[in-house]
Amino acid sequence: MRAVWLIARSVLVEAVRRKEIYVIVLASLGLIGAVMTVDFFRLEGLSKFYREIALKIMGVATALTVIVLAARQLPREFEARTIYPLLAKPISRTTFLLGKLLGVMLAAGFCFTLFSAVFLAGTLYLGSGLHAGLYAQYLYLQMIQMLVLATMAFLLSLLMNLDAAITLGAVFYALSSVLMSAVSYIYDWVGAVGKVVLLALTILLPQLPLFDLSEKTVHAERVTLGGEWTWTALDAPTMAMLTAYGAVFAAVYFGLSLLLFRRKPL
Repeated sequence: MRAVWLIARSVLVEAVRRKEIYVIVLASLGLIGAVMTVDFFRLEGLSKFYREIALKIMGVATALTVIVLAARQLPREFEARTIYPLLAKPISRTTFLLGKLLGVMLAAGFCFTLFSAVFLAGTLYLGSGLHAGLYAQYLYLQMIQMLVLATMAFLLSLLMNLDAAITLGAVFYALSSVLMSAVSYIYDWVGAVGKVVLLALTILLPQLPLFDLSEKTVHAERVTLGGEWTWTALDAPTMAMLTAYGAVFAAVYFGLSLLLFRRKPL
């Protein structure tokens, strides 16, 4: 575990030193400024709209950071030839890949921490209510989603060149919700073969929108002062199912990545 942590720490330190994290910080400051503008013009009714955009951009920016960071880990190590002295030591390829994954996830957590500080500051300034339980579940499920994206990016980086891996990962993330809606819409209109294809896509590809609770988090409010919320936190069985769903895809992608990594000649 010490080797895993050391590798993970190096990934996190490198991520913090690069420009991507600071771009996210600047975007966060821009969002908080937009929220303040809403209050300045006395358009309090639109504050939910801006808070929803803040959470969406929070998820998108972190996802893109994770995809880029994870996809470039292995190709850069081979290109710079820094992987050879590492694996020459008593470090297995499984340990090496686990350390890389943990480092990417720590970077994702760092991004969410920065964004949360900005989002919560804006929410507090506007005096808007926030369901703490739903927001905690939102962050948790977003981290599960980042785990799936990170392992997918590892796999793509071992199957194709770096640019293609980043592009395909970003395209899949951007079109995941569209694909999920399209499958639901056209399923009844296609033939038997088409239904099989659509069903296979639904099973084989992770449905990333399932991990997004941003709309419930933004629009949850008390019906009466001190009363019940319009949206409540998900129950434990639902959270367990979503966790298991993400864990299965992450395990499959990580396992395939490890298999390809072990077969890659050094």
